[in-house]
Amino acid sequence: MKRAFISRLLPVAAVFVALGLATGRVLAAPGAPATAGQLVVSADGVPIEFWNREIAVLRSGSAGLNPQYRADQAVRRLHELPLSVRARDLQLVPVTIMDQSGIAFSYEGRILFFLGNSDLDLTSGEKLDQVSERVLLNLDDALEARDSERRWPVIRSGLFFTFIGLLLVILAWFLILKAYTWLTARLHAREQLISGRFRLFGINILPPVINAAHSLLRVLAWVLTLAAIYLWLTFSLSYFPYTQPWGKRLGVYVLQIFQQFGRAAVLAIPGIVTVIIICGIARWIVRLGKAFFDQVSTGRMRIPWMDPDIAQATKRIFSAFVWIFAVVVAYPYIPGSSTDAFKGISVFFGLFISHASTGIINQVMSGLFVVYSKALRTGEWVRVNETEGEVLEVGLLAAKVRTIEGQEVTIPNSVLVGTLTTNYTRLGYPDGMIASTTVTIGYDAPWRQVHALLLLAAERTANIRKQPKPYVLQRALSDFYVEYTLIVRLRNEKLRIETLSELHSSIQDAFNEFGVQIMSPHFQIQPERDVVIPPSKWSQPPAAPGPNPASGEAKNTSEK
Repeated sequence: MKRAFISRLLPVAAVFVALGLATGRVLAAPGAPATAGQLVVSADGVPIEFWNREIAVLRSGSAGLNPQYRADQAVRRLHELPLSVRARDLQLVPVTIMDQSGIAFSYEGRILFFLGNSDLDLTSGEKLDQVSERVLLNLDDALEARDSERRWPVIRSGLFFTFIGLLLVILAWFLILKAYTWLTARLHAREQLISGRFRLFGINILPPVINAAHSLLRVLAWVLTLAAIYLWLTFSLSYFPYTQPWGKRLGVYVLQIFQQFGRAAVLAIPGIVTVIIICGIARWIVRLGKAFFDQVSTGRMRIPWMDPDIAQATKRIFSAFVWIFAVVVAYPYIPGSSTDAFKGISVFFGLFISHASTGIINQVMSGLFVVYSKALRTGEWVRVNETEGEVLEVGLLAAKVRTIEGQEVTIPNSVLVGTLTTNYTRLGYPDGMIASTTVTIGYDAPWRQVHALLLLAAERTANIRKQPKPYVLQRALSDFYVEYTLIVRLRNEKLRIETLSELHSSIQDAFNEFGVQIMSPHFQIQPERDVVIPPSKWSQPPAAPGPNPASGEAKNTSEK
């Protein structure tokens, strides 16, 4: 008894982890011929299970006994059989019990269980003699397993191969870990080499692609590890007589999965080929359009209805429409696109994108308006609200401006569409960008003198062109002062802010030099003395000494 207990305990302990996986039933392939040990599971009826194997299925009562009681009694009697009994030692006796004919399986005159015509599965067209032969095969396999499990060589062989399989699983896990580490390192090195090259609609898509690749590698490593453990369980269970049916179930399950995958892959080949052809045609059209728009943007080809400035934006829009059209055409040919699961996922993502991309679509449409209205171009000097600087990029979602402080400001396209934008560069070619400044001077100053002083200040400022000549406009005759506007042209438009700062300094020096009072802030009553700073006080500490325009020392600096 002790040896029998150990013989049953060892295989169960060796594969204890597999018990959870083996709880679900795996159906045999429809139409497969019945063999010894194969399980035939019906949607109804009570199975006779002996030594972890299904012997027969009872679907009706007999002699007032329900199927569950009949199955329990049959299992109890089968366990009482001697170890040396085989299926050939049993007798099949045709009997009739209460108007129900069938076959009684007996041993030495003792009936083990009864199988009647009402126990047959009528939907499959079973015959009583066929079912009886299958029951004998199943019973012989179960009796042989019960006897083999008590043999030490069988147990020893099962433990040995289970241990060898475990070593192979550990080796496979180590190789998978090494391969994952190597691929991750290679992917990181590749990321450093191709950083900044993957851009879609002006957006760097490399980081999310790299993150997706890392996640895919991690999932693949887990899948391979679990697959190795699954194969080890299937292999180990098959070497112990009691757990051998579990191993067969797991093996059949894997074979069915691979069979389904293989059949699906073969059926998907025409659709995949069609999708590849559609993508190839779309890629060829996109490359052809790219070559065309590049020729237009560089000026090598002139199109009356398209400016070179908008050719690049049109190229991106053209590529996007081509690929969207290609996806729509290829969608029906994608494997699995007709399934309910694929349709449900498509609807979910469609609703998600439609709700989440409302702001993005607004920015894209605003970007198209900005591009095609030619409001901004790269390299131009503009002012948007309080932001003034050079345009670095005009994208479909936002524009980037570099300010005089060296800061990069991102302005959404919807802001560009909904606010006032001043372009200082657009009309400056070929005479240079226009810059202006306004001063208010009292009526006691002759306007001709004011004009001359403003022009003198412009002449002393380095980055102002001599041709076309600067000029002065009287913008308004206010209650207490006159508004004078000096308009000049710049040599280097990128120095606009610095030039205006230098011009303001020159204006103050010139007006102080000739004793003309600037009326800002406004005066409502004329002061008793002129509000000017004499040249002798222009360089009071902590100011550094500088050239004195009154003594003729002021000179124009070189062009920046």
